[in-house]
Amino acid sequence: MKSLIMVGLVFSLMAPSYRAQAEEKQSGDLAADIGAVGIPVIAGSIALYKEDYDGFWMFAKGATYTLAATQALKYTVKEERPNGEDNLSFPSGHSSSAFQGASYLQFRYGWEYGVPAYIGASLVGYSRVENEHHYWRDVIAGAVLATTIQYVVTDKYLDSNSVMIAPVISDEQVGIAASFSF
Repeated sequence: MKSLIMVGLVFSLMAPSYRAQAEEKQSGDLAADIGAVGIPVIAGSIALYKEDYDGFWMFAKGATYTLAATQALKYTVKEERPNGEDNLSFPSGHSSSAFQGASYLQFRYGWEYGVPAYIGASLVGYSRVENEHHYWRDVIAGAVLATTIQYVVTDKYLDSNSVMIAPVISDEQVGIAASFSF
């Protein structure tokens, strides 16, 4: 198990986009980048290591839906970042990514997997606020969004193919639509 975790961390460290930017980033920024990629990579790797292919499918659906919902909200809400860099502050993508992986681990395999992952995800969120990339509301929104989506698609007794989640964007509203068949 330890070697699997190390493989996930090494994989996330070797991502070319992060290596190229590593010298320009503050240490908290790099740590947040690693956590936002590393936690989900480790979560998916654990599912594959356990040969839990249905669980891996739930993980993949959660990651896909979380990414789509996060990006849809960012480009709809257009909240300016505290550092003024751009207007894509809400919700925090780093936090939603990290909390998606942590939530998957907790919902699928229990608290012994979830607690360390939630601690890591919380540190990702903290660093995003500390380095003025997000407000706390952005981090909390990313965490709630990811946790809610992963909760809906991860259950040992629910057929993950019977759940569909999609972002809803119109002139009057922004939200998430969920459909269940049972």
